[in-house]
Amino acid sequence: MSGLLNAFVGTPIVLSIITSLIILLFGGKLFGYIVAILFLCFWFKMVFRGGEKRAENAFVKFKDTLMKDEKIIEQGIDTRPFGLLSRRKVFAVTNSRVIEMNRGILGGYKMRDFQWKDLKDAEVNENIWPNLCGSTLSFKSNLKKDSLDFNIEVYPQSKVATSAYKHAQMEEQAWEEKRRIRAMEEKRAQAGGIMIGNQSSPSPQVESNTEIDITDQLLKLKKLLDEGVLNDAEFQEMKSKLLSKQSQNF
Repeated sequence: MSGLLNAFVGTPIVLSIITSLIILLFGGKLFGYIVAILFLCFWFKMVFRGGEKRAENAFVKFKDTLMKDEKIIEQGIDTRPFGLLSRRKVFAVTNSRVIEMNRGILGGYKMRDFQWKDLKDAEVNENIWPNLCGSTLSFKSNLKKDSLDFNIEVYPQSKVATSAYKHAQMEEQAWEEKRRIRAMEEKRAQAGGIMIGNQSSPSPQVESNTEIDITDQLLKLKKLLDEGVLNDAEFQEMKSKLLSKQSQNF
């Protein structure tokens, strides 16, 4: 909503202030009005004339910055109302990251990006007058730049925003599953890597400690079974190994 306010409220206010200052600068004379009109004509040309061609050139620059084997899944540009006082941002989602390009008024550009593994959340909201204003698409990451959250927000056409959002959701779920599997493997490794008892003839005190160790490890295995880290077959197999090692100690 703040973007829409800037587009439909902030832009007219800024233009009115600039034209008023131009007229006042020339003492409210006819020449001042002529200069103000010329300024508005120049602004209109810079904003609305040749915009599609400049957007195509920006997409070409995107392709030049891609890494080896990186492919663009979806790309887009801010809808027109969000680029009335500045050049519209261009973005792309690829098979490895999210990229944003901020173009300077007088040329040049600045790239920002983060990888899918750092994606925290993606959101899409259709704006009012979607045919004109498109949608607000945001990507939130776990990264921080200068102690601030590092997020990307763009305002593309609704169809482009929806397509990019769907891919972001797929990547988010895929990385959540990868992290879940990694955590399970680490727990299984911890459960399967425990040394049980002493193979030499134990003293009564050592036998007592061994029994306590076995009980503690069986409880840990049962906890992993309850948490779903181990299935029934894996639980029975590890349990049998523990009991077998205990019997060897006697």
